[in-house]
Amino acid sequence: MKTKLMFAAVALMMTMPAIADFKLITQGDEVVFGMVRLPQSGGEAITYKPCDECDYVTRRLASGVRWQVNGQSLTLPQFLERTAHLSNRDAHSVTVTRHIESNQITLVSTIIRDSR
Repeated sequence: MKTKLMFAAVALMMTMPAIADFKLITQGDEVVFGMVRLPQSGGEAITYKPCDECDYVTRRLASGVRWQVNGQSLTLPQFLERTAHLSNRDAHSVTVTRHIESNQITLVSTIIRDSR
């Protein structure tokens, strides 16, 4: 029994360096559409509230920012068109993904159940 316990402890210690090597590259914030100000026709920034108590933050868009609805990649005008007619903007959420090092938005995505 002690041999199994010792083996498990040694195996666990060997995995610790692997855990330490992980580096966070992106961070996503899920917010309701009512707390997001999307850029209009080629804008360079997006403004949103990461939480109810937080202030609005403005982040620059990365040059290759991706706009997605239901997993489908769209252009910004297509994304704006698909999300323009949401009846209750506070009932739909959007995920804003930020590259931590550059502090730029790389992905804006949402799921719309009653989408076309």
